[in-house]
Amino acid sequence: MPQPLSRVAPDASIVIGNAGDRPLARHPDLAVLAIEAVASWSNVESFMLGLFVELFGGHNALATEVFLSLEGQAAKSAAIAAAAASVLKDRVAELSVLRAILAIVKTNEKDRNKLAHWTWGDSPNLPDALLLVDPRTTVHELDRCDVYVYRTQDFLAITQANDRLCGYGLRFRFILQGHVANRGGHLLAELAAEQDIQDRLARRQ
Repeated sequence: MPQPLSRVAPDASIVIGNAGDRPLARHPDLAVLAIEAVASWSNVESFMLGLFVELFGGHNALATEVFLSLEGQAAKSAAIAAAAASVLKDRVAELSVLRAILAIVKTNEKDRNKLAHWTWGDSPNLPDALLLVDPRTTVHELDRCDVYVYRTQDFLAITQANDRLCGYGLRFRFILQGHVANRGGHLLAELAAEQDIQDRLARRQ
């Protein structure tokens, strides 16, 4: 998990948010990992579309157009939740697992949004790191508590979390399709046993 600069290197000099400056170019290896982390979210959006279409009975051009017309992930998640509440109203265990998956989507989206919308920088004192800061905190004097240090493992963790999420979505689509792999509720039990999903299920209880 990225740590505040105030904790990692409170006296480090920083270069951040300067027009024309290219901190990612100074750290090409980290830049590739950052782009891979952003790209992994595109896969999440693709599986979300697949879930929505599946809830509407399979390959349906109208369902696809409706989903893609929605602005923002919150609206898309709400659309899936509304469709699921109707389609799965008598399948409580499946609905609970899907709601847990949607909660993970919401969490992971926050990490993606930081990479996509926050301001990049770096520090000569931290050659193995990139810096990110919420631009809303830069209106006044910059507080180093608001500047976050991203290293290799932080980008890898985001990508891996999104990859796991896509795996959850794929298995849930198999459940909706009545796939043989879910015979006896096997896939549903598998999903319910995933730590990420268990945590969300526990919170809802």
